[in-house]
Amino acid sequence: MHRRLLLSAGLACAAFGTIPLFSAAARANDSPARLVVPFPPGGGGDVLARSVSQEFGAAFGRKILIENRPGAGGTVGARFASNLPADGNSLLYVTNGILCVNPLLYANIPFDPLVSLAPVGQISSIGLMAVLNPNAIAGVNDLESLLKYAKANPDVVDYASSGNGTTSHLAGCFLAERTGLKLSHVPYRGGAAAILDVLAGRVPLMIDVAPNVIHHVRAGKLAALGVASATRLGIAPEVPTFAELGIDGFELAAWDGVMAPAGTPESVLEKMSVALQRALKEKSVVDRLRAKGAEPASGERSDFSAFIGKERPKWASLVKQIGAKTD
Repeated sequence: MHRRLLLSAGLACAAFGTIPLFSAAARANDSPARLVVPFPPGGGGDVLARSVSQEFGAAFGRKILIENRPGAGGTVGARFASNLPADGNSLLYVTNGILCVNPLLYANIPFDPLVSLAPVGQISSIGLMAVLNPNAIAGVNDLESLLKYAKANPDVVDYASSGNGTTSHLAGCFLAERTGLKLSHVPYRGGAAAILDVLAGRVPLMIDVAPNVIHHVRAGKLAALGVASATRLGIAPEVPTFAELGIDGFELAAWDGVMAPAGTPESVLEKMSVALQRALKEKSVVDRLRAKGAEPASGERSDFSAFIGKERPKWASLVKQIGAKTD
């Protein structure tokens, strides 16, 4: 009898002891997950992250809350996210700059994003477009006349960028490399300031993500020289690729994706990736991304890992070429 009572009491305690555990798990699954966006609210990265976050959360089974932590080209937020618990409650929005450029550009980055973070999936690719102010240099109003003038006048043609080491800076270097031109770089504090001077004719040339410049082209203020992608962009199907124009190998795009703190369980990473894949197939998400000039990616983990491995050497070569360092 005594033994049966002890056994019954033990089972009862065990049963009651599991109640808080199951309740805590349920609460954890019901609580929102955090997506750290290492850029300011309303900026390009923030807008793209929000374009997919609602459907991503629905497919993941949890609401996703955006937490903006800008600074140092995304490095501040990336480092913060890398130090969060690897418990499946935290994610990070990443870009080609964060993963491929900043570790080489910033001298004092205290972590390696590819060691401290684990890929979940790529969100999209954002095409780059070269634009020219046709009134900035007499007689230079298209790609052919630009190439002819720049070859005859080395280091005379300026190109604007949103800052040292930014995608627009590296794209200008890449164009010079692929065409054999000697162009002079003029960095600005952000893309808005740069495009203003291109519109004013103070700087004739810039390469930027297509959504930032296409409306100036359609308004007749700038001339589109070409897009640096393998195929024409959905947002600007009338603009030819540089390959079509006879400049081979000039393929470069901005891109983004999702990662989680390293050590996040494989099963959770796979669940996140499957959720992202489902979200990227939703028509509402596809339409929102394409309206912003972004082409949806697959969202698969293996695809993203392979893509990063292929992209890193390309960007590293461009960073080495400019020899830039930022404090």
